[in-house]
Amino acid sequence: MVTSPPATRSSLHRGLTSGQIGMLTIGGVIGTGLFLGSGLAVSMAGPSVLLTFAVGGLLAIALTYAAVEMAVAHPGLHGFGAIAHRYLGPLAGFTQRWLYWGVVAISTGTETVAVGIYVRYWWPQVPLWIPVALAATAIIAVNLFPVRSFGTVEYWFSSIKVAAIVVFLVLGAVLVTVGLPGQPATGLSPVTDAPSYLPHGLTGLVVALIVATFSFGGTEALALTAAESADPGRDLPRAARTTILRVFLFYLLSMVVVVSVSHAVGQAPDGALTASPFVLVFAWTGIPAAAAVMNFVVLTAALSALNTVFYVSTRTLHSLAVDGQAPAWARRVNRHGVPVNAIAASAIGLPLAVTVSLVSPDDAFAKLLGIVLFGAALTWILIFATHVAFRRRRSADETRRSPLSLPGGWRTSAAAAVAMATVVVSMLFVDIFRVAWTVGAPTVLVIVVTYTLTRTVLRKRSRA
Repeated sequence: MVTSPPATRSSLHRGLTSGQIGMLTIGGVIGTGLFLGSGLAVSMAGPSVLLTFAVGGLLAIALTYAAVEMAVAHPGLHGFGAIAHRYLGPLAGFTQRWLYWGVVAISTGTETVAVGIYVRYWWPQVPLWIPVALAATAIIAVNLFPVRSFGTVEYWFSSIKVAAIVVFLVLGAVLVTVGLPGQPATGLSPVTDAPSYLPHGLTGLVVALIVATFSFGGTEALALTAAESADPGRDLPRAARTTILRVFLFYLLSMVVVVSVSHAVGQAPDGALTASPFVLVFAWTGIPAAAAVMNFVVLTAALSALNTVFYVSTRTLHSLAVDGQAPAWARRVNRHGVPVNAIAASAIGLPLAVTVSLVSPDDAFAKLLGIVLFGAALTWILIFATHVAFRRRRSADETRRSPLSLPGGWRTSAAAAVAMATVVVSMLFVDIFRVAWTVGAPTVLVIVVTYTLTRTVLRKRSRA
């Protein structure tokens, strides 16, 4: 690797407040998985989708607590990849960070395609690649601002999203319990009626579990803000406690509304991913203009998630460069503390999204989602494995003094890692997700081989 530049040219600025960190995390989590991907989960699992989202939510809570507990203990380390390096060794750290960077970089493409799908709800004649290209350009521009300005933009993006979900839940509660003019109350019979469970059998449940689990993807981004938090020891635990609980409740309650209303009107999301199930709920109930308004909201949500995912990808690459595991140019920042070179390199997922949207517009989202799944699963497993090693090496006194601790300690992380491994293996038996193994396994092999070659070259140079 090229010799690292002076620290003054590579240091990120601590400009994020606890409120911005919380909204940044919500921005990354509440996005395409809930507003678009949940349609596939509902279509495959019916009312049992609530069980899959509950399981996915519990895994996400464990992941958030584990990642933040480690980040607070090591605020000087850049991301959970650096922590994996410390506790699991250099190969694990190298694999974790490059794999995660690839996942989030391509995830930007997934979110950008979702933006295009929402725009086409209004103008279906517009080629998908046009709104995708416009969204990609806009999000790069936002990320070039200083981190405080970036955090402000994301704060308001996420605030709109949260307000919209609250409105959706309130209207949903009215629809379920009281009803609207011309629309009788739906009740909770779809949720409590056992015979309607598992419309597609065990396969449908497995598909929904995979989608639901990764709908919570992005919770780990909270730990990555430690390097730019004004006070990570205070801000991260506070954000973790409030944010993940809100996300968990938003997901579960939203799915109750979608399942109840879709059952009452005799329709359900078909899994084609051409519109958000949130938009479909209002279209089915016939509330004037409500579907169009909700489509605007989910469009904002997709832009918010895209903004956060792109932020995470740039900071991951910057972290790699700071620790000498990526070219030194990736760690350079401008006078505002913005890693402009890492931003340019991390934009790889955006032209990929434009290309896929141009070549294969009908299933562009599904193809990009399949590429992301495998890497995301391994990332979670490595975070849990790192936390197991972390807790086993810490004293009881250190754990007691920590402002945030995962209940159950390393045993909870070990159980969660096994659960995640089960999800990964199940992808082999589901046609639409088998591509995750086809693309993911060779990618991991390339990362390991690259690490081996890099270490060999560096050892030869040190001996020369």
